[in-house]
Amino acid sequence: MNKTPILNPSSSLQTAAQPKGGPVWDLPLRVFHWALAISVFAAIGSAKNGVMFVHEKAGLTVLGLVIFRIIWGFIGSHHARFNNFMTMPKAVWDYIQSRLKGDRNYHPGHAPTGAYATLAILMVLLAMASFGTMANDDVLYEGPLAAYVGDFTNQARRIHHMIEKLVFLIIALHLVAIAVYRFKLGIKLIPPMITGGRDDTITQISRGHQIFGLVLMAACVAATQSIGLLGDRFF
Repeated sequence: MNKTPILNPSSSLQTAAQPKGGPVWDLPLRVFHWALAISVFAAIGSAKNGVMFVHEKAGLTVLGLVIFRIIWGFIGSHHARFNNFMTMPKAVWDYIQSRLKGDRNYHPGHAPTGAYATLAILMVLLAMASFGTMANDDVLYEGPLAAYVGDFTNQARRIHHMIEKLVFLIIALHLVAIAVYRFKLGIKLIPPMITGGRDDTITQISRGHQIFGLVLMAACVAATQSIGLLGDRFF
């Protein structure tokens, strides 16, 4: 006798609600990426031209965006989460070796090298922006927290300027990596960061989750911008 298979309604509903396949980079992550790039270049350009009002606002925006990215690294989509792309150093060496041997395959998400590069970028920018809030320019400008750290403000200024060299280095390495992937490996990294790309092996996060991510990002930036209300303002 043929038996009719028993279906589990809750299982069917779960499958229907969470279809497989989704963007490699979710919308909040893409917005974060381009907002961070714009803010970093705005901070650098304004500092070089002595426009400290813009420099402070851009720096505080960088701080808020990095804080958001750290939080999103635990609650974001699959490829945004640290536990899904951070790996052991040996994996980085094996990955480099495979590329040198001719591997041209595209793997959605962060490569092992990209994982450590992402972590380095976040840590350097977090330090740069944090010390910037406590620094002074030894002339007129003081960061919003400079008045609260006493003589450490002078040390913060020196650290801020030292980290600046690291920022230029990671920007250069990032651009070199994009060029190597594009012209050596034939892999375009920029388009997926605009369109989101596609990975059929993951479960797409919901629209509500993505809206929450955008709201969270705005809240983080608003919170760090409020730091600018502290201290004496000379502009």
